[in-house]
Amino acid sequence: MSNYTFNEKVTRYSIIDPMLTKAGWNLNDRSHILFEIPTENYDKTLINGFTDYTLYRENGEVLAVIEAKRTSRDAREGQKQVLNYVE
Repeated sequence: MSNYTFNEKVTRYSIIDPMLTKAGWNLNDRSHILFEIPTENYDKTLINGFTDYTLYRENGEVLAVIEAKRTSRDAREGQKQVLNYVE
């Protein structure tokens, strides 16, 4: 991974998906993990977009939101985007 830049799709498949699986998440269990959840008009800021991953507790409460970015982008961009989604 050192000099190779991953696009977002490869970042998900090669980095994020294996980490979630290792942590015990079943990527096929749609009661606990969903992909591409729209956030259009989610709150008063009218942020439009899609969460890349949304993880849920047993009771359906959102536990975490994960935003994937190509590896050439600063991770703080994804962090800022997720904060807009969840605030």
